[in-house]
Amino acid sequence: MLLKMLTNLLINNLEKVVQYTDIQYFRLTFQNYSMHNLKTNFDKFFSITNSFFKKSIDKHGNFKSYPKPPKMSDCEIIALSLTGESIGIDSENYFWKKLATDYLASFPNLIERSRYNRRRKRLYPYIQKLNQGLANRLN
Repeated sequence: MLLKMLTNLLINNLEKVVQYTDIQYFRLTFQNYSMHNLKTNFDKFFSITNSFFKKSIDKHGNFKSYPKPPKMSDCEIIALSLTGESIGIDSENYFWKKLATDYLASFPNLIERSRYNRRRKRLYPYIQKLNQGLANRLN
């Protein structure tokens, strides 16, 4: 009887240790790998945007010449817009706060939100052209 109680106690504690270790492993794993790695997604979209518009942009990644070079290029604005849409964050406010807090080091040239929205609105025909071009390539 005592042997059976000790065996059950040992098995229960062993299961708890294994379960705790598994939970710890998963926590460590998911802390290192974010489900929405904005910088990685941004880099992919930036590469696609640059290659798609390489004949239309200048050396800074802009479609038109600015008297004073902007902090973010037109291609970066497009890539950031596509990044936000692709990860499914519905709230622009939440997306912008996440950029400003969690990814500030990854986006050192991040512009003000109102300026970003104005430029994104002006670049909308290019975003449509990119979406249409990619859709045509996939078909």
